Amino acid sequence: MTDMHTEDLDPQQRFAEKERARRADLEALRYGRKTKTQLKRETEAFAFPPSRARINLDASRSLS
Repeated sequence: MTDMHTEDLDPQQRFAEKERARRADLEALRYGRKTKTQLKRETEAFAFPPSRARINLDASRSLS
């Protein structure tokens, strides 16, 4: 992937890239090129740290 600025972001293109990556990961797992542990380690780098995820219930709206 190339360096992108927010204004250059194409959501459909990004979705397609993520889908290709998911399929490649599943194939690597299926054919033994990677283990579940390897894939987990690789994808954890992109996860949002739980310590920074906070929900402000006072600012939220009811869904009902």
